[in-house]
Amino acid sequence: MWKQSNLYEIIEKFMLTVAAITMVMVIPLLTFDHFVPVSSGTQAIYCVIIVGIGVVVAIFIAKRRADNVRRHNQSIPDRVEVIQVKTTRAVKRKDFDDFGVAFYIDVTHEGKQKTLFLWGQYLDELEYRRRFPNSEFEIVRVAHSEEFITFKPLGRRFKAERVLPAFDKQTLETGAYPVNGQLIDMPIDAILQ
Repeated sequence: MWKQSNLYEIIEKFMLTVAAITMVMVIPLLTFDHFVPVSSGTQAIYCVIIVGIGVVVAIFIAKRRADNVRRHNQSIPDRVEVIQVKTTRAVKRKDFDDFGVAFYIDVTHEGKQKTLFLWGQYLDELEYRRRFPNSEFEIVRVAHSEEFITFKPLGRRFKAERVLPAFDKQTLETGAYPVNGQLIDMPIDAILQ
């Protein structure tokens, strides 16, 4: 994922680019000077010219980088979705073989009661830090995918109303289980039955 660089990172990248370009251009002159010595005054003039060329090329590269980041950032809204969730009910499913715990979250979607399924090791850490299940959270993910970019608890932690056993081995082998971030078209009470 591309990110907005801070000023320090921009300056660092620029200076490293100038240094790299300068080194590439100075090496042939140093090799030439080894076989045919050149006066110090001439060397100083060449070095000033080479550093100037390095700065100009680095500016060009920095502009190209900035244009690429700007183009990429303009296309992001088409490729990510932000999901705001508010809930008061959650059911936990125990971890099977270190895949991470899972939660069924009671949600209302387009006026209907549905269940959001969340599963992964990121929930283990949030639960350990006593931040999940949470009354409000935000998911940023690649559009229509189970790949989360960020997951932020925003509300208050509450206790899961029930703990279900882990998926059995047969369920995992057949793939008859929901995926992380899937919206199940049934209320949470139907899952508990």
